[in-house]
Amino acid sequence: MKTLSFWPCCLSLLFLTAFAACRVEEDMQDVVFTIPPEYTVDLFRERLSSTDAPVFGLWLESMDNAECPDGIDVQTNIDGSGISVTILGAKKKIACAGDSARAKQFVPIGNLNDGIYAFKLSLRDVIVNEGVLTVVSGRYSLSVPDVQGVMIDNYVLEPAPADIIWGYVLTPDEASQPVSENFLSDLKLQTGEKNLAPGFYGPFTISGTGKITLHKSTEPGILSKPFVRSLTQPVAGLRNLLQTYRDAAQPLQIRCWTQEEEI
Repeated sequence: MKTLSFWPCCLSLLFLTAFAACRVEEDMQDVVFTIPPEYTVDLFRERLSSTDAPVFGLWLESMDNAECPDGIDVQTNIDGSGISVTILGAKKKIACAGDSARAKQFVPIGNLNDGIYAFKLSLRDVIVNEGVLTVVSGRYSLSVPDVQGVMIDNYVLEPAPADIIWGYVLTPDEASQPVSENFLSDLKLQTGEKNLAPGFYGPFTISGTGKITLHKSTEPGILSKPFVRSLTQPVAGLRNLLQTYRDAAQPLQIRCWTQEEEI
């Protein structure tokens, strides 16, 4: 009968244990920890009450409903070629009946000169995402690798022409269908084709097939028909057309925006 020597066995066991520990340590170095997103982020433009033109910024929305939301608390810092945005959390209304909804906030940054800007997007003091924002002729392009804590839906914001108009007409029932078609036909007679390349323009997205999808900031959430057109005459004529259909025997609910106002 053969017997195993005690010391060689111990040495072999120690070697295997140390080798396994090294492998575990090496494997742990390759582990990437991910944090689920709490907010969606879009490059965006919005006309502020203090300005006469759309201003570049970020559109933020919470992924989950918040209790009595009153916007989102955000800190911004713009310093030369650097932009820093920190999302602190949803703000709550002082007086509230307990309703819950997604918290939303437009964060103005300002219309930037052409250039490359260091971009930092943080979630409280827990996560810091760093990247680059590139601006060329009104086109904003964001690059942020390995995003954590937020979901960036649109990384490129195309410049929208000054004469563009957009909006939607609600079609909640069968009776509104033929009237909405008449409105859209008359709208085409008074406006021009949009002639926009596929891309995200802020209030809406144009697909490769020309399909219009409204941004969640304006999308009504019920059956509707969106439109994007080019204004080819004074806005007074468009205003009259909208009012005619809003006051019709079968009145339509229409929302329409220009780059300067809602009409």
